[in-house]
Amino acid sequence: MADYLPLLTAVVAFALTLLLGMQYARRRKLHQLEWTVALGLLGLAAVLAFLGNPDVLGWSEGLYKAYLPLTALPVGLIGLGVLQLFRDRPNIARYYAYFWIATAILVVVVTALAPIRDPVDGVNLAAEGPSVGGRHLPLFGAVSWLQTVPGAVAFIGGGLYTWWKARARRYGLLLALGGILFTVAGFSSRLGFPGGFFLITALAAVVTFLGFVWSVEHLAPAPSPAKA
Repeated sequence: MADYLPLLTAVVAFALTLLLGMQYARRRKLHQLEWTVALGLLGLAAVLAFLGNPDVLGWSEGLYKAYLPLTALPVGLIGLGVLQLFRDRPNIARYYAYFWIATAILVVVVTALAPIRDPVDGVNLAAEGPSVGGRHLPLFGAVSWLQTVPGAVAFIGGGLYTWWKARARRYGLLLALGGILFTVAGFSSRLGFPGGFFLITALAAVVTFLGFVWSVEHLAPAPSPAKA
């Protein structure tokens, strides 16, 4: 029977993508656009994972290689958006943006060109469930951390720093919690709960979205007083 948890994650991610897109259309802030794209990529990854169910399409080399980068790039992109909230330290976000672009290209190229190991531990790629991870493509794991680890550090650390610098900015705690949940999701298979990846990812997306909305409302300029 197919695992429908990826579809739950996809619905949540795409719904939040739509809401963030509407927010970006009103505010036109770069970090909003980055967060919108990141959640959209997460939703697309979840759809591809559902298609990877053996009872649906099953994993193929093309589907697998399209899916893997989408599990790494969004975390780094969200981290970039969080760093852009540091209005007093614009160079941090600028340098990280260069790093994110360079490593994103590296991850995509390596994933596209690297050979697939099939089978692994006697299990063929096509027979894997949706939360297969990168074990059939070890070179992906060798480069994907360049997106996920710095992204998680920027995501969590940036949220905590935002809150620490001004306690009124409690949205920073939500951003940090979202980053922690995304990190836990990434390690869920190693923690003996592979099916939890999509469930935790959906929860992380909701928590992060709430932090996004709160941050925008907090950073929005106060309306000018009406002239007599």
